[in-house]
Amino acid sequence: MTNDEYYVIHKNVLPDYFEKVIQIKDLISGGANVSEACKEIGLSRSTFYKYKDHVNRPSTKIGKRVILNFKVKDEPGTLSTILNDVAAQKANILAINQEVPVHNIAFITMTISVNNMEISIQQLVAELKTGTNVIDVLLLAVE
Repeated sequence: MTNDEYYVIHKNVLPDYFEKVIQIKDLISGGANVSEACKEIGLSRSTFYKYKDHVNRPSTKIGKRVILNFKVKDEPGTLSTILNDVAAQKANILAINQEVPVHNIAFITMTISVNNMEISIQQLVAELKTGTNVIDVLLLAVE
């Protein structure tokens, strides 16, 4: 499936039965059987089965890993400062690739586990951009 097969739509403009499908899925994951859950929520089993594979809640935890690209000044301690800033946010660095500096500018690519962070990925990137000798930080991927 590709991204052009999906839409983000506020639930207020959708028929009520889509929300009921979500509620039934929640009950089933808690141990209820389909018949009981449908009866409790007030939705026919045929409607539930028609939409159960197509209606889902958005993930509350977006991404487990991010790949960041840093453009930094070639100064002693710059990488160490970035590593400390990442660790301070309870993120874990999985891999680091650093290019040889050219004209006192270096590029660093990091793969970072963000499972334990208490801030958003966007907040992490914004904070890292303000680091000493950091020229720019680019979010390359979220997995």
